[in-house]
Amino acid sequence: MPLKHAILGLLNYKEMTGYDIDRTLNSPIAFFWHAQTSQVYKELNALTKHNWVVSETVVQTDKPNKKLFSITEEGRYELKRWLGDTNMEELMKYKNPLLIKIFFSSNIELDEIMRLLTQYIKECETVIMNMNEELPQIPAYEEAIHQENESFYWGMTMTYGFMYYQNEIKWAKWCIDKLKEKI
Repeated sequence: MPLKHAILGLLNYKEMTGYDIDRTLNSPIAFFWHAQTSQVYKELNALTKHNWVVSETVVQTDKPNKKLFSITEEGRYELKRWLGDTNMEELMKYKNPLLIKIFFSSNIELDEIMRLLTQYIKECETVIMNMNEELPQIPAYEEAIHQENESFYWGMTMTYGFMYYQNEIKWAKWCIDKLKEKI
């Protein structure tokens, strides 16, 4: 499951709390990977059991104590192993709840399908707008982790996101046009 590797990747940048990891997964990379808060903490426990991460409790006087996680050498090894794995079987498995809805849409009225697709277009446009807001912040993220050249790879993922959602909008509009032909 890639969540554990996403967490290892984040911890490879710097030590983080579970809260920091959760916040980072919600932005700036939420357009291509997200997780529920409970999943993050469950994975942190599993990663600790594998000895891929360790934690230390940081005592704070004015706030509750916090648990700071960091990646171990074993964790770095696992991250590099996973990054270099060329097995595409898991990557090629695609799940899309919208496509399941469209697949079975002969069971509802055409206007309901068009409303669904119109809403999907709006959601895709919102994601693109949010990504546009995140784009100027990439240099600040890179500076915060004290690693150069990360923005090059982050830019690749952002470009994928823009192209993906633009294509989704194009596809949904095409579907709406096809549905209008049936009216």
